[in-house]
Amino acid sequence: MTYSTPGHRRVPSEVITNKNVSWVSQPFVWAWYCGLLVVAWLVISAFTQDTGMAWTYVHLLHGVVSYYLLHWIKGTPFAEDDQGQYCRQTFWEQLDNGVYATYKRKLFTAVPVVLFLLATNGADFKKQPLGLNLAVVLVLVIAKLPALHKVRFFGINKY
Repeated sequence: MTYSTPGHRRVPSEVITNKNVSWVSQPFVWAWYCGLLVVAWLVISAFTQDTGMAWTYVHLLHGVVSYYLLHWIKGTPFAEDDQGQYCRQTFWEQLDNGVYATYKRKLFTAVPVVLFLLATNGADFKKQPLGLNLAVVLVLVIAKLPALHKVRFFGINKY
C-alpha cells in the first residue's frame, strides 16, 4: 500500500547508466560534432580546391564513419559494469534506451540529410557522384528507422 500526501505525485525517474551513450546528452557534443564536420570540410577543400566536391567527400567520409560507429560496432567498449546488458546492441540501439523520436536521434538523422543537401547542391552536377551520395544518405536514414530496430539482414553482424 502506498501513501502519498495530497499535491504530491510520484514520477518515475530514469537514470542513464549506460556510459557508452550518456555523453551524447552533454550540451557541447553537438557543437563539437558540427565543428568537426566544418573542420573536415575546410581541410578537404584546402586539398581539392573545389568547395562543392569537398562537401561530397565529407558526406561520403561521414557516411562510412557514422555507419561503422553507430550501426556496426556492438557493446560498450569502455563500460565493464553493464554485465553484458548491451553486448548485442549497436550504439544506435542503445541510444535513449531504444526510444525513438528523441532530439538526439532526430539530430543524428538530420546530419546525413543536411550533408547530402550540401554535397548535391554545392558541387557541379556534372562532376559530383549523385548516385553515390544518394546511396549513402539512404543507407544511413533507412538504418535509423524504427522498423529496423535490432534487425540484422541475412544474419550479418548478428553476433
